[in-house]
Amino acid sequence: MSGFSFIVLSALLFVFFAYLGVQVGAWAGEKAVTSGDYWKMNAIAVGIAVLFTMLLAPLPLLYSAIIGMLAGAIVGLKLAFGESVGPWKVLDRFLNVNRQHRRTAAAGTGEERRARRKAGEKAPDLISVNNDKKDSR
Repeated sequence: MSGFSFIVLSALLFVFFAYLGVQVGAWAGEKAVTSGDYWKMNAIAVGIAVLFTMLLAPLPLLYSAIIGMLAGAIVGLKLAFGESVGPWKVLDRFLNVNRQHRRTAAAGTGEERRARRKAGEKAPDLISVNNDKKDSR
């Protein structure tokens, strides 16, 4: 196989497996309730990537598939978890992105929301108690 075709196939595998990794990470991230669960799932993703790297070591074309899957899984976990934690908190603040994730982390309400979602419960009903200033006479 020529060098150019190897690079093209490797890039295609990386993109495809990164997409798959995001899907798998999002599925797993919805099951995480606490930040400890989130970090355990990240460690499991890294462990699985190491295992597949050992198994597929003789096939260098598949290295990019493993890296893509791991990268996608980590991103999918973060997006589905819905809160800025660990190094993501610093990066989100520096890049000024994921404002809702940062607000959730600051308010500390993410664990309660994720527990309700995992149990299949609906979100609490919120009722406005603000009175209108103008009279409706």
